[in-house]
Amino acid sequence: MLRLPTAALICSAVLASLTVSAMAENRVYFSHNRDPRLPECTSESVQSAVAGTLARAQISYADGRTITAIDRITEVAYRENGISPLARRYCRGTATLTDGTSRTVHYRLEEHAGFVGVRWNVEACLSPLDKWHVYGAYCSTVRPR
Repeated sequence: MLRLPTAALICSAVLASLTVSAMAENRVYFSHNRDPRLPECTSESVQSAVAGTLARAQISYADGRTITAIDRITEVAYRENGISPLARRYCRGTATLTDGTSRTVHYRLEEHAGFVGVRWNVEACLSPLDKWHVYGAYCSTVRPR
């Protein structure tokens, strides 16, 4: 049986490691005052997260292509305190891929959707490359309804 000081030390070490890993991804946030609830579509950390979702996908998903840059970024919609109390930001941009082509990328930021609800998360879809309809027809699950 662990003594109380040892258990407290272990718990604090686990929490510290979670905080450090979340901060390393630049996604940690605490919306205790509810403002701002999510970063902007054009934020560098958001663009990095969008590129990372495609980079982590199975190689055959985009035929090995990854995102090198995202331009012409616009916010399509922002929803909070609706059906879900969680804030969601819907964005669209033009992604330049490693083969030199450009495709429209749709992405959704969601509050408290990261690891243990401490950070935001992003889901991204390149419509013409989503041949398995992982995000629905024409990326419908990451677009506002």
